[in-house]
Amino acid sequence: MTRRRFIAALPAALNQGRILPSAVSSLELDLLHGAEKIAWTDVARPITFGSLLKPFLALAFAKTHSRFPTLRCRGAGDRCWLPQGHGKQDIVAALANSCNCYFLSLANGIDRAALDEISLSYELALPSRSLDAAGLIGLGPGWFNSPLAVARAFAQLGQNRSLRAGISQAVLTGMERCAAYGTARNVHLPCYAKTGTAPCSHLPRATGDGFVAVIYPRDQPRLVLLLQRHGTTGAEACRDVRGRIDLP
Repeated sequence: MTRRRFIAALPAALNQGRILPSAVSSLELDLLHGAEKIAWTDVARPITFGSLLKPFLALAFAKTHSRFPTLRCRGAGDRCWLPQGHGKQDIVAALANSCNCYFLSLANGIDRAALDEISLSYELALPSRSLDAAGLIGLGPGWFNSPLAVARAFAQLGQNRSLRAGISQAVLTGMERCAAYGTARNVHLPCYAKTGTAPCSHLPRATGDGFVAVIYPRDQPRLVLLLQRHGTTGAEACRDVRGRIDLP
């Protein structure tokens, strides 16, 4: 499909090795017309996205397993971001809550050939074989991808109607609940969403960068938005979404 690209006024900003951050960077993909609206410094440069890519880890797990596990998250002792833990988690709840405990267990059970297959299918960069489970889910060294590749991967996820049947339906359901009452609840839209918080990719460094991917609306997706807010969390980055989506 031929893409028409509309470039917003945000050039690659390099100044003596410093990658100067915008407070908010965004990529909007029009699924109906193939247009891309880009407001992101150096959109092709690979960075890490924290928990944002967990849906694709779930798809890779499903390639070699007949069902997703259910387990109990006890919080900080299980390396989860929520100190008191999330309690009992299945795949839907774990995606909604971005539960690190659950996804550490899932990542430990992923066949790397299956993950490579999913990555190639969604045109994501292959994760380094040196990454352990923690690195794959965004703890420590992460899974590097360009913002453009990640936005297009979520676009494909939204357009692939075959995922709405069978075990992979749980991925979209988890993203729906993430937007409804999970880590992306501040989006306040009827959409599929996922958040992530990663080490800052700019120079000078901030404490981190927050990401959110949105597929909107749920019933007939027509837009994908990938947004990054410098110096905050994915949950906080969600507050910037509504102003960038044309609501009917």
